[in-house]
Amino acid sequence: MKTENYLDPERLTKLQQRIWDVATAHGWHEQPISTAQYCGLIMTEMAEAVEADRNGRRAESKEFAELLGKQPKAIDSETNSVIYQSWFDATYKNYIKGSIEEEFADVVIRVLDMAQEVHGDKMRWLGYYPYGQVYQENESFIENAWYFIREVLNWGTMNISDCVSFMFDWAQHLGIDLWQHIEWKMEYNELRPYKHGGKKY
Repeated sequence: MKTENYLDPERLTKLQQRIWDVATAHGWHEQPISTAQYCGLIMTEMAEAVEADRNGRRAESKEFAELLGKQPKAIDSETNSVIYQSWFDATYKNYIKGSIEEEFADVVIRVLDMAQEVHGDKMRWLGYYPYGQVYQENESFIENAWYFIREVLNWGTMNISDCVSFMFDWAQHLGIDLWQHIEWKMEYNELRPYKHGGKKY
């Protein structure tokens, strides 16, 4: 078993709060969200990952990173800010949107938002690979997706940690830098309109 610190508690706690703050700023916490609704939303993100796999949709991560590195991020005026935001939105949609990588990031973002909603500051991340809920190497993509929904996505602090560890382990086996894709999706989400332009939930 590899020992990369994918579930560093401090890093996850900071990300958990950031995700909550962004969701709140976009109107997603005006009403309490039930556990059933969170699980339903996580399930839909996993279904989108399956569709991305069916369509062979992988992110062009290297190309996106290279373009991002060439784009000045220092924003010294409101005009430059609008230009950068428009550029990032269009480039993200071109290279990342609808990919397995994006949907994996969305699953983790949903799980961490649930962690903050349910446990808040009391959420305790348990470290790497709790309870052995890890990627099933002998199973196909869609079978792992079903395993995640059936066995891993469950209720309580322990299961929330299981969900995150499973997704990072699966991403590692697919050669996905999930931390990076979560960061990119968070920036994309921060630039989106209130309630993402009028979604109900």
